[in-house]
Amino acid sequence: MKPHRHFIAVRSFSGEARSGGEVKVSKGSLLRQEDGRRASSEGHFWAKVLDTGKVVRVSSSSAVQELSGTHAGLLEAVTNGDERLGLFSQERLLQRLNSLQSGDPVRVQITSSSGQKVRGIVRYRGPVEKNKRDTSIIFGVELVGSATGKGFTDGSFKGQKFFSCRENCGVFVPVNRIEPDDSAKGSPPAPPRGSARECTRIQLTSGDPLSSPRLEIGDRVSFKMEDSTPTGTVVYCNYLPKKMEVGVFVGIHLDKPVGTWDGYFKEHKLCHIPAPEYGILLPISKVQKEEPNRSPEALDSSSSPPTSAFFDCPSPSSIRYPPRMEGCSPKESLSLFPPLGPEKPKRTLKVGERNKEERKAGEDDEEEEEGDRHDHHLLEINSMVEVNNPPIYGVIRWIGDLPDTDETIAGLELEEPLSSGCTDGQYRGIRYFHCPPNKALFVKLRRCRPDSRFGMEQNLENPVLRCNSLDFHVYASAKVEEDTPPPPPGDHDIEHLLGWKKGIQGHCNSCYLDATLFCMFTFSSVLDSMLLRPADKNDGESYTETRDLLRTEIVNPLRKNGYVCATKVMALRKILETAGHSSGFTSEEKDPEEFLTLLFRVLKMDPLFQIRSAGKDPHGCIFYQIFTEGHPTQAVPTVQQLLEGSLVTADLKFTEAPSCLILQMPRNGKNFKAFRTIQPSLELDLTDLLEDTPRECCICQGLAFMECLDCYGDHSFGFGHIKQFCRMCSQQVHKHRSRRSHQPRPLHLPEELSHLGRLPDVIPRQTMQLFAVLCIETSHYVAFTRHGSGVHQWLFFDSMADREGGLNGFNIPRITACLEVADYLEMSPTELQGLDLKSLPPCARRLLCDAYMCFYHSPSLGLYK
Repeated sequence: MKPHRHFIAVRSFSGEARSGGEVKVSKGSLLRQEDGRRASSEGHFWAKVLDTGKVVRVSSSSAVQELSGTHAGLLEAVTNGDERLGLFSQERLLQRLNSLQSGDPVRVQITSSSGQKVRGIVRYRGPVEKNKRDTSIIFGVELVGSATGKGFTDGSFKGQKFFSCRENCGVFVPVNRIEPDDSAKGSPPAPPRGSARECTRIQLTSGDPLSSPRLEIGDRVSFKMEDSTPTGTVVYCNYLPKKMEVGVFVGIHLDKPVGTWDGYFKEHKLCHIPAPEYGILLPISKVQKEEPNRSPEALDSSSSPPTSAFFDCPSPSSIRYPPRMEGCSPKESLSLFPPLGPEKPKRTLKVGERNKEERKAGEDDEEEEEGDRHDHHLLEINSMVEVNNPPIYGVIRWIGDLPDTDETIAGLELEEPLSSGCTDGQYRGIRYFHCPPNKALFVKLRRCRPDSRFGMEQNLENPVLRCNSLDFHVYASAKVEEDTPPPPPGDHDIEHLLGWKKGIQGHCNSCYLDATLFCMFTFSSVLDSMLLRPADKNDGESYTETRDLLRTEIVNPLRKNGYVCATKVMALRKILETAGHSSGFTSEEKDPEEFLTLLFRVLKMDPLFQIRSAGKDPHGCIFYQIFTEGHPTQAVPTVQQLLEGSLVTADLKFTEAPSCLILQMPRNGKNFKAFRTIQPSLELDLTDLLEDTPRECCICQGLAFMECLDCYGDHSFGFGHIKQFCRMCSQQVHKHRSRRSHQPRPLHLPEELSHLGRLPDVIPRQTMQLFAVLCIETSHYVAFTRHGSGVHQWLFFDSMADREGGLNGFNIPRITACLEVADYLEMSPTELQGLDLKSLPPCARRLLCDAYMCFYHSPSLGLYK
């Protein structure tokens, strides 16, 4: 059989469909000529449009161009027609991409929305679907360097293993999200997966970004520290516990007391150090093995880096203790402009000279830079950083490449203006961002350090007292008096809510409260009544103080500016602690339901809904705890199924439709989930769970007059659905011998419907929309919020995203877009059950596996109530 011929539509056109009528073919569509259908003498032929599956007659040869089979496979995986056509038009690039094979270094765009490409190594190339007809080519890439851990797979896709890597270190991408990594040319080839690493005698494979010479216990080594070169003996050389991605570290017993390390790493003892002054822990790339007849001074002088026009300084001396501020020379030039000080400037290399000198520096310098990046936070737009010594503090406003540099550059807006060397956001006449005059500084991104005033470990005695406006003054959030509604739905007005230092700052076990507040108020106004209720004669001063604090210091700033400092939340925690007569709210880890109960009590809020068991008085509730004992459930239940089963089993109903409903997922204690996976329902239908509401017969769709709780668990019809019947259907159903013991009972109908024998023309469905999900994993709470009606409009919030603050530290909150979760929320439970959870993107896995509370609202009822 001859191979298929493939074509790409270079312009949109219409053609005759084989089944009759007309087919429109969009620009960028791929077509495959049908078997046995040769082109006519006029050049016409039949082809299948691969994107739609329709067969069309192609009568204009100018509308399509032929592709090779391999190129067709590459482009078939690209879903956007314009991107597909753009790649086709770049023939040389497409040829290079087509030549990529397993083991090649590449730069890859992890998600379609990220925009930034990171380093990786091709581990697989080919189709990933089990369908034998699938010819599209997907690339499986293992992420390396600073991108390690940012993927979403261990090499598996839909339960099938295509390559092996550590969890969340792999991605599968089409050809339009990958490019050859030219910067890796000349470097040794990447190691094949599965190669063993030595433990007692460490030598990284030559392709490892942190590679360095052999070292073993007992070796004599030296390293550069300020203006000296201390020496010592290797007592530890291995990966750090649970930190393999940062490479090998060396513990050194120093000859002189200039160190700061005691032999421990995060409570793990790595080696014996007699006193911290005689110990230091360094990346292996920072350490030089002493050679016979060669002094440390000789090593130092021969390995000193070339002078550069960019700011340059050593990395921190220890990863356990704060970096020493003396590590950078104040005489070095800070930016791409002339030096800041009045002293005579050093000779600045031209770009060509600098590139030549940097190439001479060799592979070790590149590995050192990679190690520096591993030692710091992932810096991005709005990250707070410092450079130089003494430190100069600022915020990153721009990251990118400049025409005359080979490295990534950061544009900083400094806290204080400098008299020289700075601009208002321009570099050589081109504007990259806006800021006041003399505050813009351009530096190498790798030379930026996280602001040590914010992330440095502190040893103050009381973390609660430490959470004050003086210590947190750099990261304070402004008070906003004017009432601020949530941002308008959509993607256009949420830029101020994305990135680092966004959301509510975590501090001292506050994640349970931060994430709950973020769910409640960021994108929904359904609970704004607790912010606006006027004080009455029964309210004391504490009520007004608490209400105004929540409104003007937390909710309004969050909505307007996208950030709330931890001191504001601490003030609320102190009020709750006093009101609850409990010492734990300012320092201990609490549960969200405990916080909600106390907050509603302090603000004297009415319950969010009333719920009633048959024949009993209604009971007011703030949230509803779903339980699953005694009712059937699927392996992957939805929230709708769990709620219905819980209410039916307990014989409960809502007295009226609530405007806000908070549902707590079933758990066996806080740390034990009742279900491995729960799918949050995007829409919750409460029609059959309300009292005095007209309902349809589940068989004939007529007006229902009877309901039967015993029928709920009947597997023979409508498994897992509430059963209500008209009178005739109820009689027929309960004639069956297996249901004769059931006890159907009459429904309570509105007075105007109780005498009718049919349904009204329109039965309103009482539905609610999902607007937030609170999740917990290993005692840490995070939040997912929906910022519009679109199914893909989801954000992920973590108040302690940096994970460096600890019990006494300053945490950095972060908000990121997580469009990928929508695909899994729209799947059926059966489809979800067939997925390999380990292969899911991290956010999707967390949403499905760690849901703790789901927040629903009815915007129309919220306005009414």
